[in-house]
Amino acid sequence: MIKVDHAGENGAVNIYRAQRMIARVRSTTLIKQLDRNFDHEKTHRQIFDAYLQRNQIRKCQSYWACGIGGYTLGIVTGLIGPSAVAATTYAVEHVVLEHFEEQLAYLETHDDDAFNCVQQIIADEKTHHDEAKSQMNADLKLTKILISFVQFCTESVIRFGMR
Repeated sequence: MIKVDHAGENGAVNIYRAQRMIARVRSTTLIKQLDRNFDHEKTHRQIFDAYLQRNQIRKCQSYWACGIGGYTLGIVTGLIGPSAVAATTYAVEHVVLEHFEEQLAYLETHDDDAFNCVQQIIADEKTHHDEAKSQMNADLKLTKILISFVQFCTESVIRFGMR
């Protein structure tokens, strides 16, 4: 589970990395929030990386694909604009929070260290989700399509990594 979480955090780091790059030209009002989220996701990735190292577990097979996919998604949504940036964050975090809740229920009785890793970051992920939900234009057809697409991709990557 933590291998998949680590790969997902790599995807999130790269989504924000690309969105920050585009925001410097397209949406300068987003830079401060994107910088903060980027820093959170780098910390989350480090937390999971430390767990993998402590337990001598190799990275998930989807680690690099998540990074490339995240960067691509970040560029595209950054170019579309602020509502697409928010919709992407909302969609990813929605799936991630559901995934983490399922994990916590299992890990609570199976792996204290992994449980603590997930528990450390869930508040940040919830904050990202809630802020993005309030910032996106949920009534736009493009937003609805983007949310569905991003949620499908996020769920698919998780399923692929968990097999």
